[in-house]
Amino acid sequence: MKYLLPILLCLCGLLGCSRLDIAVNWADTYIVSQADDYFDLNSAQSKELKNEVQQDIRKVRKELFPKWARSLRELEKETHTPLTEEGFHKYFQESLEEGRTLQPYFAETAAKFITQARPEQLEHFEKAIRKKNVEDEKKVQNGQQARDESRKKYLRWTEMWINSLTKDQEQLLNRHLAEHPFPLEKQIQNKNHALEKFTAARLSPETLRSFVRDYVQDRGQYNDPDYQLAIKNYQSDLEKFVYQLALSLNDKQKKALSENLLEKASALEKLAAKD
Repeated sequence: MKYLLPILLCLCGLLGCSRLDIAVNWADTYIVSQADDYFDLNSAQSKELKNEVQQDIRKVRKELFPKWARSLRELEKETHTPLTEEGFHKYFQESLEEGRTLQPYFAETAAKFITQARPEQLEHFEKAIRKKNVEDEKKVQNGQQARDESRKKYLRWTEMWINSLTKDQEQLLNRHLAEHPFPLEKQIQNKNHALEKFTAARLSPETLRSFVRDYVQDRGQYNDPDYQLAIKNYQSDLEKFVYQLALSLNDKQKKALSENLLEKASALEKLAAKD
């Protein structure tokens, strides 16, 4: 059980699909689509960016997927060993670090793209961020909508590994969502904080390139202090929730977890070996 959290947070959060091969095969298309939403790409930019992203994903497959597959197989062997709070905390922290290992693979591509973007595309990006912030502000005002969206994400994660939740586990999830919501308001403030730095960096192409590269490699260094504290508290509450969930798994869920771990490990290994 020790690696449950790293896998939930990294693989589910990053790939978000029960079929890893499908998720990876569509990752480049999804990333370019997101870039198009924010920058209004032309066909040449879309093609070039997709080629660059494909190369980045290939590096991820070759370098990270074997490591993740080994972790999954180690976890499968540990599913019947007692789970301790101390051991769980250790792996929770490691999972947060693991989640940050993916970002740097796309840093150079992002830096290259931003220096080739036209001024009107940079303006489009800033407007798109502000529009998204307005939409998120409405969610803050409607707490139920934010909880419903969070709940769907949690259920996707858990269903990928242990199938359905029991009634008691559903209550545990609902209580966690009600008592410890994601700090969306602080996140909006943090996005505005980063946007200000982005706008300031536009004064020089080299400054902008450097900022984007550094931001993608480690966006935490640009976090607003209030948001940083809010996220730290949120992660602490998340750790407690997932620990309680892990302790509550029944035999059927443990069996499903074991089977899914081996299936995902095999899928990662095949993807890593793919040319």
